[in-house]
Amino acid sequence: MKRTILASSTVLGAAIAVALLLRPSHTIPRAPELAVPERIPPAARQVIASKMRRHAEQLPSLVSSVVVLDYDGAARTAGEIFDEPEIARPIAGDELNGLLPERFFVLQDALRTSARQLVQAAARRDSGLLADAFGGLTRTCVSCHDVYLRGLPE
Repeated sequence: MKRTILASSTVLGAAIAVALLLRPSHTIPRAPELAVPERIPPAARQVIASKMRRHAEQLPSLVSSVVVLDYDGAARTAGEIFDEPEIARPIAGDELNGLLPERFFVLQDALRTSARQLVQAAARRDSGLLADAFGGLTRTCVSCHDVYLRGLPE
């Protein structure tokens, strides 16, 4: 009887050890980083990058919510993007904002518009509109990154 208990305990312990060793990791690998535009001074890049980092933290949650049709989650995250403070358009003598082309500010406005449309689609529980709004939001992100990196002409 003692041998059976000892053998069963050993097998159970080994099974638990193997399960712990083979369990999936909940760590999400770090995504590739956006390149650094050398034309923008480090202090200015830091301000812009902090805003982009917040979006990088929000996007995985938004993607997951949209894909599984978690309308409340999608509305909440899109609302956070909508509520983000904007970088103000340049005024005379404004060093940071003067480094960014007008197209950057147009895209910043488009991002807010897309975020608002996403919130509205989620409130309606309309999966088609939700997908369209999400597509518009991600298109805006890609276009904005292009302007940030390359300073495309307006």
